[in-house]
Amino acid sequence: MKKGKQSIIASYRLEELLVVPGLMIDVHHKQAGEPAHHPNADLTAAHRHEFYTLVITGRQRSRHMVDFRLIDMPPESMFLLTPWQVHLSMDGEQVQDVYLISFTRDFLPVGFAALPLCVEHPVTPDNAAYQEIWHLCAQMLREFNTRKALQEQVLQHYLAVLLTQFMRYLPENTQSSPLQSTLLNRYRELMEQHLLSWNSAGEYARALYVTTDHLNEVVKQETGQTASALLAARRILEAKRMLLHSTHGIKEIAWYLQFNEVTYFNRFFKQHTGQTPVAFRISSREKYNYNPE
Repeated sequence: MKKGKQSIIASYRLEELLVVPGLMIDVHHKQAGEPAHHPNADLTAAHRHEFYTLVITGRQRSRHMVDFRLIDMPPESMFLLTPWQVHLSMDGEQVQDVYLISFTRDFLPVGFAALPLCVEHPVTPDNAAYQEIWHLCAQMLREFNTRKALQEQVLQHYLAVLLTQFMRYLPENTQSSPLQSTLLNRYRELMEQHLLSWNSAGEYARALYVTTDHLNEVVKQETGQTASALLAARRILEAKRMLLHSTHGIKEIAWYLQFNEVTYFNRFFKQHTGQTPVAFRISSREKYNYNPE
């Protein structure tokens, strides 16, 4: 999430983590006993990415917390972490046999299908498909490490095949419609960029060159919620992330999220969740047996 102030939860752009500068993809096979892949980033603590990461497990399980969902990836499964989600590995320093392929949306070939906005569960391909996927990951890693001519184009098409295989196993309601990939998707992107400065649906509508009524109509058709309700839900999600993952006090979090008074923040949070911020912090840390302090 782009901000004008220091982030409470660490946020990384792909450019900061690239092994090959200028090539907007990173391919890594994470194995036991190796040093940190990104020595300048603490990826063992809660953090967010401003890019996608496709995760393919080998013979070991892999467990993660992704925005209050525990993602338990069985062996030989796949998961897509989408931009701006707060992510925490529940395996600590234990290293799995897993491929991690990180990329930006612009790296995909022109005309590639819209990616899901959010994935809630891992997928488990059938054995024959998985063997092809794992073999393709190995080919992709070799290509990534060889620096041959037309390397970017080859990697683009390998990635497109992997994502197509992944999306074959997604539930139909996870797929993005063409409408989602345009106005709704752009609205969601703008919320990530301006959440800490734009607090009304009208501001986003103006930036999208549509009326507030039209934005509401499109958002409601696709999500069942108004544009304002979607914005409120996004602000609540950000508050929940900070209450769980940060050590900051309620006043600091309220100020960070552009609430002028902590009492208003408390009312807003309780109206949408049924709990006060303090009660949510306590219950969520107990639920996940997790404390960042």
